[in-house]
Amino acid sequence: MARIGKTAQSGFTLIEILVALTLIAVGLLGLAQLIVKGQRASFEAYQRQQAIALANDMLEKIKANRARAADYALAAPVITPLGEGVRFADLTGGSITNCATANCTADLLATYDAAYWDGLLFGTTETLNAGANQAGGMINARGCVEIVVAAVAPSTLNTYRVSVAWQGNSETVAPATSACGNGLYGTETRRRVVSLDVRV
Repeated sequence: MARIGKTAQSGFTLIEILVALTLIAVGLLGLAQLIVKGQRASFEAYQRQQAIALANDMLEKIKANRARAADYALAAPVITPLGEGVRFADLTGGSITNCATANCTADLLATYDAAYWDGLLFGTTETLNAGANQAGGMINARGCVEIVVAAVAPSTLNTYRVSVAWQGNSETVAPATSACGNGLYGTETRRRVVSLDVRV
């Protein structure tokens, strides 16, 4: 009669299962970090897109009111940029003429445009009756208009730069295109700026 030898062991041992679970956990942690970084990058891109839209909005207003273009630079200087909601509060309070409901001269329109832009930067909704409700997606947005190239004869056109600054989530390189929002975000490496130029 033949002897039956030891049979090979089948299945997984407890140690093998623990090693497999450890590898899966490490992989899932890496995936979680990737998702978090992706969300941060997505939010940064969203803020940049919002900033470009706001800068372009003011640029179009300046082009539409060429006769009073210099008033926009006076209303939103680099030293005291718009975005705190003070001018928008004046607009909703009635001390600035609402050109959406009244006929305005070119200078009143420039004041209205600056006040309305102040509200958009501050994060209020686009309706004037929204009061102090903030719905903006940017962190500490500020807006500036500056004359970067003054008219030189025979040209009578100035080059205006519209900049929107905001606070980024992480450290990067300090922007050099504009000083808009300079000193408002702790460190310059957290300040983000988009700038658009127009010759008017």
